[in-house]
Amino acid sequence: MDDILQNQIEDYVAGLMPENTKLEFERQLKNDLYLQQQVEDLKRVREAVLRAKVRANVANARIYIHKPKRGLTYVLGSFSAAAAIVLFLLSTSITFSPKKFNYRGDGIALSSETQIRANDYEKATRLVEEGENPTEAIKILERLKADENVSKNYQNEAKWMLVVAYLETGEAKKAEKIFDEVKWEDTGRPFSTWEITKIHWQIFWGKIF
Repeated sequence: MDDILQNQIEDYVAGLMPENTKLEFERQLKNDLYLQQQVEDLKRVREAVLRAKVRANVANARIYIHKPKRGLTYVLGSFSAAAAIVLFLLSTSITFSPKKFNYRGDGIALSSETQIRANDYEKATRLVEEGENPTEAIKILERLKADENVSKNYQNEAKWMLVVAYLETGEAKKAEKIFDEVKWEDTGRPFSTWEITKIHWQIFWGKIF
């Protein structure tokens, strides 16, 4: 890989690429599997580095907590340590609710088109939950959320999955846009209140870095 392409990948992942260059890069990315893999690999490395920094802060905070200190310094240090632990927990992977959205229904015969949608939805959900190929999941979910032939609950569910998929690919702004559309919808929400708080934080964190 030449240095120019490597710099483009780094700028794209870091969100520093100019908009006109970004559009051209994304067109190239769409049809280049090797380039897609390079982008995904760099995103994983970047995320691992960020998480490692948070873990290091948590480790230092825990050491500080156990030091025999008293007075205001001890109180402030304990507060900082607790805050670091909370930030670490907020940065962990999103956990899905055990309650699953059942698009197939109970004992209802599905049309062939509905069967295909259900299969696609389940495939995308599995990819998002396992973090295997969020880019592929995004393609499926973007199509499903715009499908006028499905219920609003189903479209909302696809949007919730999209939020997490975009966070997994490091696209916090896109995650925020979808999240703003669906965050007030209670129907079919696949996350607990704590997990939604984590989504809020990871969108904020992702936009900064």
